[in-house]
Amino acid sequence: MLKFLRRKAQSPTLQITILIIIVVFVFWGVGRQNNGSRSAVATVNGHTIEYQEYQKEYNQTMSRLRERLGGKIPKGLLESLDIKHQVIDRLIQRTLMRQGARAAGLRVSDAELQQAINKMPVFQKNGAFNLTLYNNILTASRLNASKFEAGMRYDLLANKVKRQISHFAEVSPAELKILYNYNYTSLKFSYAAFKALDFSDRVQVSPKKLQDFYNKHKANYFSAPQRRIKYLLFSAAAQKAKAPSADDIKTYYQNNIQRFTIPERRDASHILIMSKSSDSPQQIAAKRKKINEILALARAGKDFAALARKYSQDNLAGRGGDLGFFSRGQMVKPFENAVFSLKVGQISGVVKTQFGFHIIKLNKIEPARIKPLKEVRKQIIATIMLEMNQNLAFKAANKAYEQIILAGSLDKYKAKTPAAAIKETGFFTRRNPPPPLKALPAVIKKSFALNKGELSSIINTDKGYAIVYVEDAKAPAQEDFKTVKAQVKQDFITQESVKLAKEAADKMLAALHKKGKLAELAAKAGVEVMTTPYITRAASSAAQLPAPVIKEGLRLSALDPLPKDVTAVGNTFYVLEFKESKAPSPSLLAKNKAGLENQIRNEKSNELLTAWIEYLQKKAEIKINEKLL
Repeated sequence: MLKFLRRKAQSPTLQITILIIIVVFVFWGVGRQNNGSRSAVATVNGHTIEYQEYQKEYNQTMSRLRERLGGKIPKGLLESLDIKHQVIDRLIQRTLMRQGARAAGLRVSDAELQQAINKMPVFQKNGAFNLTLYNNILTASRLNASKFEAGMRYDLLANKVKRQISHFAEVSPAELKILYNYNYTSLKFSYAAFKALDFSDRVQVSPKKLQDFYNKHKANYFSAPQRRIKYLLFSAAAQKAKAPSADDIKTYYQNNIQRFTIPERRDASHILIMSKSSDSPQQIAAKRKKINEILALARAGKDFAALARKYSQDNLAGRGGDLGFFSRGQMVKPFENAVFSLKVGQISGVVKTQFGFHIIKLNKIEPARIKPLKEVRKQIIATIMLEMNQNLAFKAANKAYEQIILAGSLDKYKAKTPAAAIKETGFFTRRNPPPPLKALPAVIKKSFALNKGELSSIINTDKGYAIVYVEDAKAPAQEDFKTVKAQVKQDFITQESVKLAKEAADKMLAALHKKGKLAELAAKAGVEVMTTPYITRAASSAAQLPAPVIKEGLRLSALDPLPKDVTAVGNTFYVLEFKESKAPSPSLLAKNKAGLENQIRNEKSNELLTAWIEYLQKKAEIKINEKLL
């Protein structure tokens, strides 16, 4: 992407822009004056950053890192990344941001904060802010309101600062043209794909090679952990609740009336002339002309279904464009708006959607209605009975659990309660549980979360409730070569196939750099050459290729037609070659101007914000307590 500013740039233009921003945001030491706090991990112009705040930020950073790395952080990574100083630097920059904003007179009022929180969908119920939901979500996230609102206040303040700085981020016509050409210049490239699977029959396998491979990769061949359990299942289906009374049924119906409300539905037909974002102005004009000609025929009384069968370009043409019944929310918005504004038998004008140009005819209207109690009575009885049986199952599970605890063990509970249906399993792995447990994934998950001799709490399952006791557990163990020989052979062939595919791709690319021709080289290698349609950075999905391949292909040009390296995606290796390009139509610039200007302005704003904070950091009095890091 374009880089309009560099953090360390020394250009006069950048220096003048930053100087203007500094004048606007001038500040000197503000905040809590407490240089002597022993719990402060740093001070910024006298404002303390407490160790508790640092530790919380550090823990959150570590959690995100673990999540991205699949739960385990490789040895030495933390030291190489210097996470501790990254965290403290981030906290220092936030403090500088707050100080600078405060000195510039920027504030976030309580009313602004409340309005922002009220608008967050996660805290809304039926389209309105719900205080109970707000408190429940914060509690579940282990946050109190004051801490959450302090974080929200900072985010809103940061946005205010960014908006102020964005006033200095002007977009020149030259910059706009550069980005437009960058995003909308279209090109084609050819490619040959070397798939590892196609090389598997070329791999030479021998007992020694397999043994050596196994010795080198022993860590990959451990048996899966196993569990042997006893468990109690309290099925909701096995309970026998009393049938609900007529009053219960009526009350449920009245309290859940929205469940039995059927919205208005409409039956419509349409004729579609497909259009894509990559269409040229000439193509769009031709398609508009064609749809208008069809519209004239429809309004002149020609049979709509016959016109759809003849002209429509979607898979409904064969049945006269009939879409059947649908309600609001099931179609794209422009199409929905048109359909729900028509009268029965009426034909719309031309409607433009992401799919192209439509003509719509409304066939029928099915008004909204509420199903009468008589119609849904059986459904309500089944729902109430299910809820009651689930409650009975939970009560039975809870009673049994208390008795197990009082008895001191599952075996003693069984001795005192002979009728208890305690089930037992042999050893099983997570992937191959006994048949009765396959429908109880929650029980399997809990079994492998417990160690030998541990009792679970009450487990909620799709069938009811369960209690699990781990009778025995087997840890993963190294498997000998004979046991896993088949898997070793498969893994060896895969590894060698990948090497052969990569070598073949590298060889072809090297030959291309020596003025070879892709078509001739591919023919000799027995690989098919494909060529993409015209693609742009703004609409690259048209190539239907993996993103890394498209990204590499879009870097090519007539001056630099070949990449330096092959592009690897999984076990497939791509060799690319530039084909041709064409400049975007100047007429499309006006259509995309606003979005491009926002893109440039946003990037410039981010660069200016970074440069401003770096300036503040150089001028600030900052002390870091390294002993606490």
